[in-house]
Amino acid sequence: MLVNFWATWCEPCREEMVSMRKLQERLAGRPFVTLLVNYGESRLRVSEFVKRESVGFRILLDPNQDASRAWRVRVLPSSFLIDGEGRVRYSVIGELDWAGADAVSMVQDLLR
Repeated sequence: MLVNFWATWCEPCREEMVSMRKLQERLAGRPFVTLLVNYGESRLRVSEFVKRESVGFRILLDPNQDASRAWRVRVLPSSFLIDGEGRVRYSVIGELDWAGADAVSMVQDLLR
């Protein structure tokens, strides 16, 4: 599982979503889920963004940044790869090309 903390106003977050879509497509049929956690924005703002940008991921709202604090997120975007037993195996601070060879390899290692 990929857990990604983001916001609509965060340009690197929005750019990163493109590569997350490519990763998800590449792993179609595999037990891999991408979960986006919005950092402190209203349901309406996120909903409008999701419709406009055709975001195809499950999204959780974190209006008071409780989840962000619990995960110690201080920079957006921040991402965490979780293994099958629920442990954080990798964390990425800042934008990453999730469709790039290194990221795909990391994820595929977790799925083995």
